[in-house]
Amino acid sequence: MKKFIVPLLIGAVLSSGYAADDSLKQEIEALKVQMAELKNAQSKINIDALKAQVSEIKAHDAGDNIKWTVDFRTAYDAVSYKLNNAPDQDNGIWTNKLILGMAAQPSENLIFRGALGVYKSFGQDNVSQTSSFQDFDWYGTQKPGDSTIKLREAYFLYFGDIGDVHYSASFGRRPSVDGFLENLRVGNADPASPIGHNINMEFDGASFKFDLDKVTGVSGMYFKICLGRGFSDTTGAYSMNSTGFNPGYIEDSNNPDMDLAGLIFQAYDNGQYKIMANYFQGWNMMGLNVFGQKAAYQYWNGSGWTTVNVPAFNFMDVGDMTGGALSLQVTGIGDGMSDFLDDSIFFLSYAFSKTDPNKNYFGTMSGSTDYGMLGSHESETGSSIYTGVQVPGIMKGQRLGLEYNHGSKYWRSFTYGEDTLVGSKLAARGDAYELYYILPILKNLTAQFSYIYIDYDYTGSDMFFGQTGTPMDVDKTAGAVKTAQNARASLRYRY
Repeated sequence: MKKFIVPLLIGAVLSSGYAADDSLKQEIEALKVQMAELKNAQSKINIDALKAQVSEIKAHDAGDNIKWTVDFRTAYDAVSYKLNNAPDQDNGIWTNKLILGMAAQPSENLIFRGALGVYKSFGQDNVSQTSSFQDFDWYGTQKPGDSTIKLREAYFLYFGDIGDVHYSASFGRRPSVDGFLENLRVGNADPASPIGHNINMEFDGASFKFDLDKVTGVSGMYFKICLGRGFSDTTGAYSMNSTGFNPGYIEDSNNPDMDLAGLIFQAYDNGQYKIMANYFQGWNMMGLNVFGQKAAYQYWNGSGWTTVNVPAFNFMDVGDMTGGALSLQVTGIGDGMSDFLDDSIFFLSYAFSKTDPNKNYFGTMSGSTDYGMLGSHESETGSSIYTGVQVPGIMKGQRLGLEYNHGSKYWRSFTYGEDTLVGSKLAARGDAYELYYILPILKNLTAQFSYIYIDYDYTGSDMFFGQTGTPMDVDKTAGAVKTAQNARASLRYRY
């Protein structure tokens, strides 16, 4: 306002030197009066209040809007299987994988986060006709199929402080894919919630996290209670029985609720050394009626046997399971020994699983029976070791990774959502190797080459928890997969 008025006054004053008529003097006096009025009005404006109001509007708009991210990958996978006493199998598959991330913070202590995923093979495919479990909820956005958009994540975080303990509570579709250690091989800087060695799958549930670093003085210490449901025991709307329609959403006694509770404990994290552990209990693990015909399923109700008819390829409750893992990651090996080691990552992890079979079993009319967990009446313990390194590549920003894992005869993980096409390498009862190379091309665009080789000792890796998970010697079982390979070349855009 001042910049506009002052030139007018200067012009008026200069003009007064050339003309002294009364009308011009009156105009000058009027301008002086207006300038005085403007100065008086300007002095009453509260600049600080205006700034605060603008900041509040910006914060309000940011909180009310959903912020979107894009993660898109085009890949070519060559898969190959060597079978025992059967022809080998191989194929080449082109895929597109899109993840749309979203986040919003409507208030200081409340955040919403979500992700939608589409993972499809090029063109039309027949996967729905060849697999009954292609669209299983545990890996809905982690297996290529059609172009259907599926829910990957949707949860809110409510957080605050209890004295020196910062806490958060969360409910919804969990961020449980590509967790700690697994994030390295897929090129993600930040891991999801669980330890990827024994839990890497999509599920719904809740978590409650408590930061203990300020209380204990131990850098990065926290613990998190996790609850989840992997299978809901219910019929649908207008479901049918032998006499007609059922009431909607009643209990389906053929399929048990499958629940999980666990504890994640981060013992230490100073940016270089990170130690994490988890322990979980799973109830009502699912076994599958593989007889291909209607079966009589008998379960122990506490005082006697109850018999129900089980359709072919239906699930049943085979028992409970416990498991855990202890993992170490070192980001920057040594202390200034070399630039190469300073930019290198090493990790080592141990995990175990233990079954607790129940008495339930079912049999066909021919007398065949199917019972126990992983083909055994007894409690069986399995274990796995997982280790790897990631080092600088040839050029700046490039990364080279090498990983190895070994699983024992009765090893059982929850890694159905692992980003591989030959099945989870971390579920392998045998030895698995992976080599990968990540190359930045342009801003937000990277290329990656990876190769996975799995040498199985026993069958049943990554299957369900009943008879299909029975470990059998691959060298003595006709048609068993002895080795599996997955070579992938991909381009990935993230924004």
